[in-house]
Amino acid sequence: MSGITGIFRRDGQDVDPADIKKMNDKIAHRGPDGSRVWCEGPVAFGHQMLHTTQESLHEILPFEDKESGLVITADARIDNRKDLAPLLGIEDNEYVSDSYFILKAYEKWGEKCPEELLGDFAFAIWDNNKGQLFCARDHMGVKPFYYYLSDDFFFFAPEIKSIILSKEVSCKLNKNKVAEYMSLLFEDKQNTFYEGVFRLPPANSLIINNTDYIKHKYWELNINKELKMDSNGEYTKAFLEIFTEAVRCRLRSVFPVGSFLSGGLDSSSIVCTAKIILSEEDVQKLHTFSATFENTPKSDEQHFINQVLKENILKPHFIKADQLSPLSKIEDVLLHFDEPLYTVNNYLHWHIYQEANKIGVKVLLDGLDGDTTLSHGQRFEIDYLKSFKWFKGFKELYLRCKRSKRSILKQHIFPSLVLPFIPQFFLDMMRILRIPIPLEMGTTNLINENFAKETKVKQKVVIHENQFRKARSSKSYHYLLLKRGILQAVLERTDKSSAAANLEARYPFFDRRLIEFCLALPLEQKINNGWSRIILRRAMENILPSGIQWRADKGHLGHNFRKNFLLFEKPLIDDILFNKAHLIEDYVNIDSIYGIYSKYVKDQSNSALPIFGVVTLSLWIQKVFGELKEN
Repeated sequence: MSGITGIFRRDGQDVDPADIKKMNDKIAHRGPDGSRVWCEGPVAFGHQMLHTTQESLHEILPFEDKESGLVITADARIDNRKDLAPLLGIEDNEYVSDSYFILKAYEKWGEKCPEELLGDFAFAIWDNNKGQLFCARDHMGVKPFYYYLSDDFFFFAPEIKSIILSKEVSCKLNKNKVAEYMSLLFEDKQNTFYEGVFRLPPANSLIINNTDYIKHKYWELNINKELKMDSNGEYTKAFLEIFTEAVRCRLRSVFPVGSFLSGGLDSSSIVCTAKIILSEEDVQKLHTFSATFENTPKSDEQHFINQVLKENILKPHFIKADQLSPLSKIEDVLLHFDEPLYTVNNYLHWHIYQEANKIGVKVLLDGLDGDTTLSHGQRFEIDYLKSFKWFKGFKELYLRCKRSKRSILKQHIFPSLVLPFIPQFFLDMMRILRIPIPLEMGTTNLINENFAKETKVKQKVVIHENQFRKARSSKSYHYLLLKRGILQAVLERTDKSSAAANLEARYPFFDRRLIEFCLALPLEQKINNGWSRIILRRAMENILPSGIQWRADKGHLGHNFRKNFLLFEKPLIDDILFNKAHLIEDYVNIDSIYGIYSKYVKDQSNSALPIFGVVTLSLWIQKVFGELKEN
């Protein structure tokens, strides 16, 4: 986690060095280990350095290669250095930086170079010979890349605050984004809450010169790829090799490494795998960071956490999350995020990152969204129905419901075997007649009706929901989950939380190799005998404690959120809803929100989520967007 900034004057005028320095200084928190800028003619790059790997200790960025006429600034960790080194004619040692690998890859393969890279990266290369700028973002969008483009200027940075410093960029609210936010629709991978400021989508590159602008998607998940092996053992062995490598390459650090440990299957698998790798390499202990909820037993996982912590190679740290408000440090959070947040558990990440920073940890592994990568085998019912394996399908359905304690009819038969086959005409009529459709998002009633019509957000919600409704196989459903825009949104927000604590978060379950492997698995390797994510459970034999390996449930953080949001923040909520409603009334259906809030105060139901969204939107408009407009 470093910070990169850049300016390209497409009108051919020279960049003022003071401008790139201002952009760089604005993200100084991202790189406490050094700050540099490079400026020549119409192009300027900046870099804020955070040392994490041994190679980064010798890295100088921005870097100009006089021989090739290339200049690079990058925030990158390249995981296939060993394979690239002979192809690029360079050595893989601690004196050769990851950014140099990228530079040489561009020199060899040009605009196709991102296709050859594994890892997490965002970079920009100025090609003086071609008079063009080339930028790229990693496959899953782990590293952020925001930009502004006009006929005369191109700015880029990992945070919006650096871009909107320029008087060339109007600080105007993007109403479409607000409407999607209030609808819990996070599928747009390009726009931000600021008109004219964009995000480069994952697996995309940009080519920009004085007159042209080309955006290219260099990688796409292959839904047609299928893995066929002879036995469960072969699948398990292959998975374990890829998963272990995904963890190993994210442990590359010259400083103390930590990992989230929630007690669930995903984070525990990462910790126990990392523990084995580190013990083999005879390096420092692995720090673990866990949230405890002693006063909210339904959210507490300490019993499972303690099962992992039995061996001395782990050094545990805890935060008492049940003593924290979900809006804890919200002013700092909003200033770092530049946008409102709907991630109700962000406060846990924020405090854990800050705790890790205090003890010198600079790299923190995170089991974020292993559910999506591994898949619960959703829509498996359709697969068995279409293949005429009805007895096997019924057995799988029965065991799945027994283990998960879910309703066969409501949570399996209807969503998988009825809803996908209802004709679109009937669904449209139900919406016109305002008849609730089970399992749909149902949040557009929170929006001011005129605002909803202006932004056409209800149509967008329907289009998104129809995509998932029409998925008629477990693989197509899995594919859609992996392509969701919300994954990018969550990664961008956790990046900002980690950056605020001067450390880098890394995500083994977002390894491209692992994602491609899991999508290509046959259904029986995703769900079997009622056990979802079966491939990971089998792979963790003799690695995970069996009590975690075969868990069928997990603690629900929502209980703590709903309790503490009201406990700590009722005066603030009341002030926003009853005294400052004018700030959001153009966007929000105030009467609907009042009704939801009344119900929440009465029984602390799930209706806390939309209240949280409205409150954080209002706070952002007041404390961030409002201040920027005044300036």
